[in-house]
Amino acid sequence: MLKKTLITSGLMCITAMAMAESSADLYGSIRTQIENVQVDQAKAGEDKSYSGIRDAYSRFGIKASHLLKNGITLNAKIEIPFNTQRLSMEDPSFFEGFYKDNRDPRLYQIGASGDWGSVTIGKQWLAYYNNIAYPVDYFSSFYSGFATHATVRREAMTYSSPSINGFNATLSMVDMTDGNNTSYLDTNQYALSYANNGFNVALAYQDSIKGSADILGASLSFTTGPWRFATKLEQLNSPSGTANPDPRIYNLYASYQLNNYTFKAHYAKGDESADGSSFFQGNSYHLGVDYQYTKNFKVFLEYFFEDHGYAIYTPNTETFDVLAGYHTQTDGSVFTIGARYDF
Repeated sequence: MLKKTLITSGLMCITAMAMAESSADLYGSIRTQIENVQVDQAKAGEDKSYSGIRDAYSRFGIKASHLLKNGITLNAKIEIPFNTQRLSMEDPSFFEGFYKDNRDPRLYQIGASGDWGSVTIGKQWLAYYNNIAYPVDYFSSFYSGFATHATVRREAMTYSSPSINGFNATLSMVDMTDGNNTSYLDTNQYALSYANNGFNVALAYQDSIKGSADILGASLSFTTGPWRFATKLEQLNSPSGTANPDPRIYNLYASYQLNNYTFKAHYAKGDESADGSSFFQGNSYHLGVDYQYTKNFKVFLEYFFEDHGYAIYTPNTETFDVLAGYHTQTDGSVFTIGARYDF
């Protein structure tokens, strides 16, 4: 019910802002790749290697803003996923299906901002992900961003402070589970960041009211000239009695820009654990290069490896369906070449 209310409100806001001759923009990003996949052992009924096409998070959206006379800016956004592999309005990772409907919009939100900061209500990018996981989520293919315990988007109410001497604080109440007999805003997230002259550091904590997915994270990134370096550390707080409790994830990322080329490398290690909220486990390696042909168009070539099944899917999945089996120990690898066009 709230989702429909937010989508309706967002459309009304965008229409009203457009009629008021304020800013209203259509945008989109078409991202697709050709890939060759191999694993040591596929699960029953699946081949251990295949070649095919996979979407890399294509989307279309509309966003609008309107400046009031008192200096407050109103804004609204709606963003729709588009799976180029299946020519369908759906999230290609199928993670959205664990939450509500995999064909739901990626984003639907309304908000306001001013000298006092900003407030956003609706489905949005979350404070923990933005501050901790995003600094190492810089690849172009489908396989970017898997090495985290964090959820990326949910319905939430978020306040973000203005920047004060480089410091910024974010407080958010999140609908993390959307299950029966659970509170709507069942999880709190807190983040504190500092940015100065290419240096960024952040701390964030996810406090699940039921205590089932509490996460503490820290990230650091530094950009100097053509170089960018980033690292993060996450620790999950496991319920008592869990085998191998409180797993951690370690990430290292580096990139170098040379003219139109950007070379990228990423290593991630996740502790093995019986904790059901421990999404990423094992080791993964990710190498890639982007070539920016124009401001709006680029191509990319990447290699991805995981020793525990998590990100490498079956060729024509309709759910989160891992080729080697979820968390199964296997040496899975992907070579992929793709293209991205933004407008």
